Amino acid sequence: MIENFNFYLITVLAVIILTILVGWLLHNYILIPVFSFILMTLAAFVIPNFIEGTDWKPLFGYAVFLGVLSLIVSILVWMYVKGRKRKKELSTSDGGGKPVDTSTKDV
Repeated sequence: MIENFNFYLITVLAVIILTILVGWLLHNYILIPVFSFILMTLAAFVIPNFIEGTDWKPLFGYAVFLGVLSLIVSILVWMYVKGRKRKKELSTSDGGGKPVDTSTKDV
């Protein structure tokens, strides 16, 4: 196992930020979860060759964790974007592009 805390902190933050950016900008929600899983799985087999005392099994488990984390964040971004589009479509279809005032005022 890698004992450097920065490795884990940087990889988790990088996966979350890249998942949000790619999902929101490119609208490709499955690309980053698959890419992060493949990249970290390759790292799980390469890193033990260069660092003494590391095994591939914990790093492979960490790769699975990052893949699932990225998939969850990707689903949340997809739901947010879908909800925003739906809200925008409802507001433009009701008032010709203007938001509808639903307050009730006595005139």
